[in-house]
Amino acid sequence: MQIKRRLMAATLLACALVPAAYAEEASENVLVYQAAYFADARPNTAYDMIQRLPAFTFDDGNNERGFAGTAGNVLIDGQRPTSKTDDLYSVLTRIPAANVERIEVIRGGAQGIDMQGQTVIANVIRRKADSTQIVAQADTNFWLNDHHSVPDLSIEYNQHAGDSIFEASLKRFGNFDDSVGKGTYSTLDIPTGAFQEVGAHSTGRGAGTAFTGAVTVPLFDGQFKANLLLQDSPFHSTLSYYFPTGTQRIGDDTSSHTGELGLHWNGTVGTSQLETLVLQRLERDTDHNALTSPALTQDFHSRNNTGETIARVTLRHPIGTTLTLEGGLEGAYNFLDGISSYAENGVAVPLPSANARVNEKRGEVFAQGTWKFDPDWLLEAGARFEYSKISESGGASQSRTFFYPKPRAVLTWSPDKETQIRLRYERVVGQLDFGNFIASSSLGGNGLQGGNPNLKPDQHTQYQISWERHFWEKGALVVSFMHDQIKDVVDNVPVTSAAGTFDAPGNIGTGKLDQLDVELTLPLDWLGLENGLLKSTNIFRRTRVKDPVTGVERFISPGLSGNQSVRPQDIEFTLTQDIPSLKSTWEIDYFNGWDEHYYHLNEVRHRRIPPGLLSAAWIYKPTSDLSLRFEVDNMTRFEYENTFYEYSGPRDVSPLTEIDERRIKSQPRIYIEIRKTFG
Repeated sequence: MQIKRRLMAATLLACALVPAAYAEEASENVLVYQAAYFADARPNTAYDMIQRLPAFTFDDGNNERGFAGTAGNVLIDGQRPTSKTDDLYSVLTRIPAANVERIEVIRGGAQGIDMQGQTVIANVIRRKADSTQIVAQADTNFWLNDHHSVPDLSIEYNQHAGDSIFEASLKRFGNFDDSVGKGTYSTLDIPTGAFQEVGAHSTGRGAGTAFTGAVTVPLFDGQFKANLLLQDSPFHSTLSYYFPTGTQRIGDDTSSHTGELGLHWNGTVGTSQLETLVLQRLERDTDHNALTSPALTQDFHSRNNTGETIARVTLRHPIGTTLTLEGGLEGAYNFLDGISSYAENGVAVPLPSANARVNEKRGEVFAQGTWKFDPDWLLEAGARFEYSKISESGGASQSRTFFYPKPRAVLTWSPDKETQIRLRYERVVGQLDFGNFIASSSLGGNGLQGGNPNLKPDQHTQYQISWERHFWEKGALVVSFMHDQIKDVVDNVPVTSAAGTFDAPGNIGTGKLDQLDVELTLPLDWLGLENGLLKSTNIFRRTRVKDPVTGVERFISPGLSGNQSVRPQDIEFTLTQDIPSLKSTWEIDYFNGWDEHYYHLNEVRHRRIPPGLLSAAWIYKPTSDLSLRFEVDNMTRFEYENTFYEYSGPRDVSPLTEIDERRIKSQPRIYIEIRKTFG
């Protein structure tokens, strides 16, 4: 209790009275962290440095179609990477920390910088000096209960030669499910009170390969970059229930093969800056989901071929020193060609929209301005106008067009160099997931899911206020509140086919989301923990929507309504201490996991993982070119709980007939990493 009072008092005092000390400050909107700022942490990569920025939470972006509105919150040399499948996290982990000159944190906006729809972004600036480096890394995850392991191997090449950069990587990576283990499966029959509990066991892992290559060279008084990715990612999982009458086994084999090519040119035309990009992505996904038991067999197959072509042009023009105007256009063509089939006890069962070919032609024009109309005030305002045409054939043949204006404005007030207040208004339009147009299966989870060709995008009107305060040298507190009014919420709805009624993604009316976000970076030297640092992210959400079955207000089901998370809360703490004399850093992480509900026609699913995830790590860097990491993950052995409340028919008119519960006790695991740099 005494420590808790000291912590609260110190935090309030720091926020109210103590100014921050930055290595550099380009302006009140741009904070500059030189490489020396991160020296005690002895980082290996640019991503490690990003993790040490005060009150900055990394956003990897999303994988929606198109380029606009999908960016994360980190730029590299002022530019967004021209890639989508090769995510921002992967790109940053391939940039050696030794190649980073500084990181700029841009708050609210800055002239010449595309904020990519974010209110705060980090800009990683690389050194210009010539250098060549080869990085080799080997790591593995080892599960302590069933003693299986998932190893990774990678080799990376980085060369800087004048204004040119050459990069390549080859990686053999492992995929795994961290909730695998042994547990129980129980059923309670409500009318009779009969209860049965049997053993359960789950597994899940896979191994894939990835190649990336990129080249950046001067061209036409500008800079040209080309990047290539080739990747395959198979995964195999099983879920077994051991009934007295025999074993029920659910197997799921998925595979994804992806190729992506991005081309990007950036340069000056007169006094303006011109940016162009082209991206081509092709992907093939397959899924075989099968259930076998003495009395029942179910078999689901699907194959989806998808592709995306994007072209984008952006022109930025400064007017004096306080105003920058930006405009451009983007065009995209996307397609999905999907086939699915389902059989029960060897008899084919027709599914809603089992086969579909979907294509989208989309165009967007955009314009915005960044105006520093006062030394303490900055306004970024603009709008995007999106027109799209989606055509479907196969299970349903139709064509639909959509037009959405998407205005956005961010007003930033910086009364002093430690404090900033931001106001944001924005209209955000979700994208239709092509996968929702075709039937899918999760026999171990939600069962069969029908396709729905009548989906419309969800539309969000968002209002946000943020307060940011920096203190001491490494401390910061950010508090933000957002209210989101949602139209055409995407959730589960009943759809009917010749085989009966199935759940499918659909629009269920209007809803709302309120979100409070508190992010704290607190140095702990005052507690006697020299070079100690506590980073916490606390996000609390409340969603409301009218249930299409019962008509009663409830939470929004997660994972369907765009990329906006609707989980009730996300809480994460990271405690670190750098010990330069031992060339070491220790780290403790905690994540509260999730506790969420999914609503279906005749079922409610409750999923949670108490008591959360706890891990501890020790990082030892005996020399500047060698790093060792030893980590113990899932120390508290969270329990993966999946509870299904089954009704005899639609939930509004039918009684609860059965409660099924699956509890899997996860396993602690050890992670070991060795990283060596040559050159």
